[in-house]
Amino acid sequence: MKALWPFAYRFWRYRTRLLAGLLCIPLGQAADVAMTVTIGNAIKRAAESDNADWIGRVIWLLTGYAVAQAVFRYFQRWWIVVVSREVEVDLKQDTFEKLTGLSFEFHNRSRSGDVVSRLTSDVENVRMFLGPGLMYTVGAMVVVPISLGVLFSLNVWVTLAMIVPMTAMGWIMKALTPRIHRYSMEVQESLADISHRAQENFGGIRVVQAAGIEDAQAARFARSSERNRDNQIAMGEARGLTHASVNGAFDLTFVVILVVGGLAAIDRTLPIGDLFKFIDLTIKVFWPLIALGWIAGMYARALASAERITELMAEVPSIVDAPDAVQPRTMRGEIDFRDVSFRYHPDSPDVLQHVSVHVPAGTTLGVVGPTGSGKTTLLSLVGRLFDCEGSLSVDGVPIRDWSLASLRGHLGYVPQDSFLFSAPYEDNIRFGADEELSDEAIHEYVRRAAMEGEVRSFPHQYKQRVGERGVTLSGGQRQRTCIARALAKKPQVLILDDCLSAVDTETEKHLLESLREAGKSCTVLVAAHRLSSVAMADQILVLTADGHMEALGTHEELLAQPGWYHDTWERQQRRAQLLGEGV
Repeated sequence: MKALWPFAYRFWRYRTRLLAGLLCIPLGQAADVAMTVTIGNAIKRAAESDNADWIGRVIWLLTGYAVAQAVFRYFQRWWIVVVSREVEVDLKQDTFEKLTGLSFEFHNRSRSGDVVSRLTSDVENVRMFLGPGLMYTVGAMVVVPISLGVLFSLNVWVTLAMIVPMTAMGWIMKALTPRIHRYSMEVQESLADISHRAQENFGGIRVVQAAGIEDAQAARFARSSERNRDNQIAMGEARGLTHASVNGAFDLTFVVILVVGGLAAIDRTLPIGDLFKFIDLTIKVFWPLIALGWIAGMYARALASAERITELMAEVPSIVDAPDAVQPRTMRGEIDFRDVSFRYHPDSPDVLQHVSVHVPAGTTLGVVGPTGSGKTTLLSLVGRLFDCEGSLSVDGVPIRDWSLASLRGHLGYVPQDSFLFSAPYEDNIRFGADEELSDEAIHEYVRRAAMEGEVRSFPHQYKQRVGERGVTLSGGQRQRTCIARALAKKPQVLILDDCLSAVDTETEKHLLESLREAGKSCTVLVAAHRLSSVAMADQILVLTADGHMEALGTHEELLAQPGWYHDTWERQQRRAQLLGEGV
């Protein structure tokens, strides 16, 4: 239960409505019990009375109780359930913000399906238990004592006999609750695995179909589904025993009432009106108890979900602002790497080793090297997506002294993975811009990214909806759209991580001219495999396969000396000539 207390506090934020709803519960239950007592008394009086003058008053009284019960039950559900929905929204928002604020380190080791499961089904389980579950629990705590008090006043022995199966039911529920909790945790984990496999395969459906491994992936999904089925069956068995004990106790109670109470009614020691009260109040007692059986199963799921959410919320980002972080309103774009090294894990080899390069503001740095040489990692360090060893400063300020919001707010980043949102094309350009963009501004950024002609050919042009992850666009179109999106942010530092690899050389030339024009007011960092993408850079940094610096210079200087750059340029030139492209 301890794991649920922080979530219960969230409900307390809405205590005015919550307390109003809780107050309605005893009032509604009291009206319900009063109706039973009134009807029972009316039956007793009917058996003894020789006139019907009093029936009208009873009808009006029952009508008043019925209206009061309906009103109070309506408002108890309205206030308590609505509060639970408010808490659900708050919790999902906090969880989402937590996830977006966690460092890459967390997301690299987490499965998207598991994360989505915590954000959706786990939050819903907690809401159901602390919202509707609280309402039914309080209702049971009110109606059971009231009803039992009335029953004891009618006949002590019949009431005691009725309590025996109820007590047995309580012991069975207590014994089964830990088992339900264990299976609930396993069910949530297996559901997360199913969600992960589905999202992974749907997101990579083209890879799956191109490789012809649909059957193999379907078999893996089937195994995950079978595990979930087994867990669901095990939990269903435990919950079934709980429901069986509740319903069995319910039926046995009526046997007691019919045997003991019926015999008492026959020998006139229990009036028929009181027998009615026993039957009706027993139903009123057991329906909340049946609800408690449902809540017991819900409690196990809610506890498992609360633990999973708490585990997520307890994650501490590895990249955080320093206590005295600075927040400059402007950035010149001067970047200085001094003896920078980096490794992703303490026990893994360095990806970058002792890299030093000074990038004056407003200049362009090209970063090249073999696959796996650390080009992407080096550019990621500028946005402080990871922390490195050595010294990395921007505008003379150590990067750890910048606030993350201020630092990243001045950067425009185009990653290798050209991610687009399932939204109209123009909305993808607006994403991340610091100010509202006019249609003319969007058109200008699209023109700079060499996409204007292709966008105009779309059926709905700038209103064209882009499929999930940009699936309706080609690789080159996605890359250029991401460049336009980065330019729309008006960054002081523009980072291009091998984002020209999917465009042809002619488009590349046009795009590089536009970027040089745009780059006059900002610093540009370009990582590329195709050396023509960096040939016009002010400096070109060449990395070795193990992350060391091999050379630093201009295009002409690097061609004038033997090494990886010279050999790769010659090889790419020959290939371009063979393909008839020209570089």
